[in-house]
Amino acid sequence: MKRTAIGLLFLGLACHQPPPSETAEPGLQAQPAPTEHRLGAEAEGENREARERWLEAKHRTAPGVDWRAIERENQRRALEKRRQLLQNRSARGTSPWIEVGSRNQAGSTVATVPSTDKQVIYAGSALGGLWVSPPDGSQWTPIGDNYWGGAYDLAVIPAGGGQQDILLVTAGATVLRSTDGGTTWVQPSGFPPGLSNSARPLVLQDASHTVVMLARGSSWGVYRSTDQGASFTKTRDIGGNRGDLWTPRDRLDKVYLSQGDRVYESSNQGLSFTSTGIAIPVSGIVGETRLAGHENPEIRFNVATRTNGTWELWRSKDAGQSWTYRGVLTDFWGQLEASSTAGELVTYGGVELWVSRNAGATFHKVNNWGAYYGDPANKLHADIMSIDCYPDPSQPMGEIWYIGCHGGTYHSLDRMDTVENLSLQGLGVSQYYSTHTSRRNPSLLLSGSQDQGYQRGVLGSPGGTGPYADFDQLISGDYGHLSSADGSHDLVYCDYPGFILVQEGEDNPQLHSTDFPAGSNHQWLPFITADPTDKNSFYFCGDKLWRGTRIGTTGDWSYVQHSSYDFSPAVLTALAFSPLDSQRAYAATNYGELFWSDDGGVNWTLAADPGPGAHYFYGNAILCSSTDVDTVWIGGSGYSSPPVKRSTDGGRTWHRRRQGLPDTLVFGLAEATDQSGAIYAAAEAGAFRWEPSTNTWEDLLGVEAPLTLYWSVESVPANNLIRFGTYGRGVWDYVESGPGLFPYGELAGGVNSLKLYGHQPPLIGQSLTLITETGPAFASGVLAYSQSQAETPGYGGTVFIDAAGMSTVPFTTDATGQGIISLSLPNNPALIGQERFLQAGIQDPSQPGGWLLSHGLRARIGS
Repeated sequence: MKRTAIGLLFLGLACHQPPPSETAEPGLQAQPAPTEHRLGAEAEGENREARERWLEAKHRTAPGVDWRAIERENQRRALEKRRQLLQNRSARGTSPWIEVGSRNQAGSTVATVPSTDKQVIYAGSALGGLWVSPPDGSQWTPIGDNYWGGAYDLAVIPAGGGQQDILLVTAGATVLRSTDGGTTWVQPSGFPPGLSNSARPLVLQDASHTVVMLARGSSWGVYRSTDQGASFTKTRDIGGNRGDLWTPRDRLDKVYLSQGDRVYESSNQGLSFTSTGIAIPVSGIVGETRLAGHENPEIRFNVATRTNGTWELWRSKDAGQSWTYRGVLTDFWGQLEASSTAGELVTYGGVELWVSRNAGATFHKVNNWGAYYGDPANKLHADIMSIDCYPDPSQPMGEIWYIGCHGGTYHSLDRMDTVENLSLQGLGVSQYYSTHTSRRNPSLLLSGSQDQGYQRGVLGSPGGTGPYADFDQLISGDYGHLSSADGSHDLVYCDYPGFILVQEGEDNPQLHSTDFPAGSNHQWLPFITADPTDKNSFYFCGDKLWRGTRIGTTGDWSYVQHSSYDFSPAVLTALAFSPLDSQRAYAATNYGELFWSDDGGVNWTLAADPGPGAHYFYGNAILCSSTDVDTVWIGGSGYSSPPVKRSTDGGRTWHRRRQGLPDTLVFGLAEATDQSGAIYAAAEAGAFRWEPSTNTWEDLLGVEAPLTLYWSVESVPANNLIRFGTYGRGVWDYVESGPGLFPYGELAGGVNSLKLYGHQPPLIGQSLTLITETGPAFASGVLAYSQSQAETPGYGGTVFIDAAGMSTVPFTTDATGQGIISLSLPNNPALIGQERFLQAGIQDPSQPGGWLLSHGLRARIGS
């Protein structure tokens, strides 16, 4: 079915008929369409659950292996390594890491707390650590890059003596404390072995600033600290279901605990609890609960109970002495909050943020989530991750509200009548599945994100600290697996859970889409890749391999089953073609099966030896060597199998390549740009480089790059860098500083179609061999080189070197049109680090200017 660019970009919400109790938001037709609407009104929530199942499946293990425990140990080691590096580092040189962005497309935030003096706010993210900014969101600074993960709950503890606040963050099994503004983090003592979850740290207003929170080992319990979060003691066991804690926010008072169908109170700062009031009269078995209270004009409770699998809201206006049933919460993700000054105002969050001003009798949305795309400064994004209300006498309403969602952090100063986005600039917590940099114009970057859509950036020059590039969100949703046939942005394919999105055009992109193959069995975000031999075609991976081909010049694609091979009950999860021979193809499944093909993927043969632990391997990424047609790498789940394997016999047999690499999940692989033979890996445990001289992986993060999940990686040869997409801290570049040959001005087309390359870096005192391909046979040519590059018209094409001071070396092509050029570099140390710019030309009477030209080649000289 055809999906045109106009249909996607300008669909707006006019196609979605709101329920009778809602009103459609005006002025949205010219914004990126909330794509979930074309798949069904409930698709946003359904996608959340399907995405979680997909992520879990990627972490394939043998029975009894706890991949989360393995990653927690990886995170602990990374934290300790970072602490030691910070402690022992000498004067800092130039960092190899550059934070790209996005600067203006914030991702998920999940907690917001003001500092004790209210001069700054702290915002916790999903997997991008902790951030701090002035209260207006004008200058966000990361202070959580030195620990792995996010900050789902956050406590700010007064340090006293004029010292900076003590910070306590929790994120699932992680509880960390910092006394130096986030430079270093340590885990408090007293939590149980096998800590698996944590939540709701409350800082009480007694002299000791007691901290009370929930944590789970073998069961949930209440934990208490009287030394500003340095150590905790368990004071109460509350069983297998999570409860909740609340205390009045404007004074020292009792601590309240919801547990099952009761509310308990503590008059001794969480040391012990006794029941208060009567049981909530639920009709069924209560699981977990959430508690939000009002302290003014008197203590009132709002409790959400998960009863028989359904969330219900109950309210007490007399501190638990009586209860009123308020109804089922149909769009509830665990976020419940109440006003500190208005006793009838209660809110909850799921896909939308819901507000009641009549004590929970009725609720209305703050805004339809699709309205964000027409007014991101004043409308909430979908997926409400946190709602926090704090007393603030300086505000007109006596309080301030903060909302964390998949569009960043917002505040409200008027009790949720309006909201304001505090994260329009500088909050670099985007979650990316995939990036794609144009080989023709490396300043153009496309990215597929989690819930922040399909994005496009025009990169300038890095400057200062923090993210430097703004991205435009061309269409909303979740997108991954970006690829094109030749590396340009002429036709770029990616997928959303439900359709294929196609961008046509680099400079003025137009978007098309087409549905998945009818009847296909595939994953939530199925693997796709462009056909390397035909830019108008792509491959779709399910239990069958499908090929989609464009119908003429329309915005529609039709499918044929490319191979008769039936991979079921498995599905294909990775597919790649050799850049040296497109008939050589490789594939992997979610069951650890590895395949090879020598006819472009029409017929497949199962690898004779897929390597150790293959049955518990999930193949995520395949990388074919650019120098050896028989060498191929694969990365995937490495908890019961090596996370990276290599084949040197065309995929027949596979061998582990894991020395130095922790047990982790590898999401992406890329080849170095500098002819070193190094391989880069993006993994859950970080970013790594395989050094061929030692057959060992090394950790690249140092002290500059964030400790987080690295999802994608690609080579950008023109800029001699490796580009990583993280799932929580945006896009980061790792600059290769060694010698090498780096092409630029590629894919210029026309006369500039000659290929120029070399397999070794230029080193002083050694010979350098360069190769030209795709030229005419037995023709005369020259290699020109200069000390600076250019981009000027000439010879019917583009000249990429400066003619001033240019030197030339003659050569001749052979019967295949290949030219071999041999150069000798002087053994002069003064040349180390210098660059020369090269371009080849071959006489060709069939060309307009009589010459066939290559792209440019930047040679950085080493030793």
